[in-house]
Amino acid sequence: MITGIHHVSAFTKSAAENRAFYTEVLGLRLVKNTVNQNNTRMRHLFYGDYRGNPGTLLTFFEIKRLGRARREHDFYGTTYLAVPNGALDFWEERLTPHVTEMERTSAGLVFEDADSFRIMLVETDELILAENATRHTDIPAAKQVIRILGIDWHVRDTERLADFMKQFLRMEPEPFTHVIPSVSEAKTRMGRGSIDHVAYRGGTKADVAKWHQRAVDAGLEIAEFVDRAYFTSLYVREPNGLMIEIASDTPGFAIDETVETLGETLALPPFLEDKRVNIESNLKENDK
Repeated sequence: MITGIHHVSAFTKSAAENRAFYTEVLGLRLVKNTVNQNNTRMRHLFYGDYRGNPGTLLTFFEIKRLGRARREHDFYGTTYLAVPNGALDFWEERLTPHVTEMERTSAGLVFEDADSFRIMLVETDELILAENATRHTDIPAAKQVIRILGIDWHVRDTERLADFMKQFLRMEPEPFTHVIPSVSEAKTRMGRGSIDHVAYRGGTKADVAKWHQRAVDAGLEIAEFVDRAYFTSLYVREPNGLMIEIASDTPGFAIDETVETLGETLALPPFLEDKRVNIESNLKENDK
């Protein structure tokens, strides 16, 4: 059973600028500083609440020479983040010096980061639990980002996506999952701020293995089924070609760092430890 979004993964041109914005301005915690396991020359940063809980995670792959994105058809759009009721005035004032585009609407506060990754902050009745509130920031717990609410899908065939969600993912449309028809015939190009994939929460590792078998039985093209150490991942494409991941909630990020020290060092899954020297050398070279 899908229980919501696990994480959203996008591209950034600068890990340093990205980290400054998401930790210092948005107040999220860097909960895992690691690498793309399929390309270990690429840094991969995970931000979330204090414990790095599934459902709070925004992740970014760094590609330094990445060009601008062209969003025409079949792409992921705005990511919706929950904040407590009454927090938008605080966020509008806080974000004003740090973003070039921002709009306050009846639905929420829309802005883009330096890579043009688009976010809307939406007020909800929820409050962040004390144990999940980040502690490195001056943002009060009563104003902090709580979790990911949903995402916009821009696709040419909305009916096939709806069928896929209902028949395979067994999901009913969520309030902040918006399916928007895209009519452009121009080609979409991934770039800065583009979302690579959206991951949904699939339960335990054993549950994700069952999702894998369901995908096989359904005849879906499986992009990858892999144990990432922190979670097990199944990657498939929906009918319009957008990548979807189903990820396990367990075991989580505290397998190689304590909760208190999450994100403080370069973390590598056990199967990459023997390559640490080369990986660190390549990252230092890329950072120059």
